[in-house]
Amino acid sequence: MINKLKKCLGNNIAVLVFFIFIAVCGIFLAFGTPSEDGSITLDGNNARIEQSTLDFIEDSQDALARLMNQDAPTDEQTIAENDEDATGQGFYVTIDDILSRRLTPGASPYQCSRYTAYLATGKSVYSTKNIDYGPVNGKDVASYLVKNYGFKYIDKPIKGAIGSGGFNTTYGHTVLYLYSTGTNTAMVEDANYTPLAVSTHNMDISGWVWVVPGNYEPKTEPAPQPATSSTSQSATSSAINIAPSYDCRTINVKAGDTMGSIMQRCRGRVQYGETMNSYARLWSSTKIKPGQSVYDGWHSSTGVGLYAGDVIRFEGK
Repeated sequence: MINKLKKCLGNNIAVLVFFIFIAVCGIFLAFGTPSEDGSITLDGNNARIEQSTLDFIEDSQDALARLMNQDAPTDEQTIAENDEDATGQGFYVTIDDILSRRLTPGASPYQCSRYTAYLATGKSVYSTKNIDYGPVNGKDVASYLVKNYGFKYIDKPIKGAIGSGGFNTTYGHTVLYLYSTGTNTAMVEDANYTPLAVSTHNMDISGWVWVVPGNYEPKTEPAPQPATSSTSQSATSSAINIAPSYDCRTINVKAGDTMGSIMQRCRGRVQYGETMNSYARLWSSTKIKPGQSVYDGWHSSTGVGLYAGDVIRFEGK
């Protein structure tokens, strides 16, 4: 009963003081007389404040301060969550910052939540009562970083991402992601796979969530550029003309075709000399000179290796 009375008084003392003050001021304004020093007293004489009254006022102020302090946040997690200086810091952290804070395997009496929160924020102590612990349970570290440090969720983890899992357990778990080892497995780093020691190991990450700094953007791969041709305009035109049947196994030869244009189209480059000779030996006529290679055609009495209207076949692999 006494505790309830104290609590009720503490919750309403400001209101009581306000109304008492209003009542006293009303009495003095209604019945008081201005004195020489400007104060208003009931008898018109200068106001005198006894030492006992001054002591009472001082004691009352101290009591009020103590009562108000009872409602001040004392939980360190609550203080951290409302730390304006901490909010949004994730936008100034990089993946490289996170990875640079990694500790040597076997080091540190950290629990998983304290270790990964330290990697993400650089803050090593979250509670003076539980030095080896952290700001929250392992399953809540990802959401804690999003709420208080400006991190963001990412669909597919990358090296340096912080993950939380074990949502169906009491405390869950949290790790630093290193690389994939399978469909739902990954190499990770945490601080209590071997109790309270930093270690790297493979584990199942099914159902986990992952967060990265708020300013992280995935690297985009450059768009592939089309291969440039070093052949003449006539060779390019020739390649375009025979494109419908250009499967690099059987080609319908058109007027103006050259072995250079065929090599460019099928191999992406042109090489002359013995390389060109060897390549020409792999193409044989099937219509005008059945069985004769393009190379042999160059050295025949007619000196023609490619015949317009011929169908040549690639005999190589």
